[in-house]
Amino acid sequence: MFNCEVIINGECVHKKEYKTLTDISKDLNLSYHQVAEYSAGRVKRRLTNHFKFHPMVSITKLPKSQ
Repeated sequence: MFNCEVIINGECVHKKEYKTLTDISKDLNLSYHQVAEYSAGRVKRRLTNHFKFHPMVSITKLPKSQ
């Protein structure tokens, strides 16, 4: 299970739990590779972009419940 949170301009616009990274990619219309990069923490916000709103995507693996 994974928890996915999307924050734009300090406001949480999406927060949901998913079974797989593929489920996240399909729901957010991102490629699996993009989602895997977010999950591994390898995506950094570029300081040089000029977008007014830049989403911050956080994907964390939830511990298995017993």
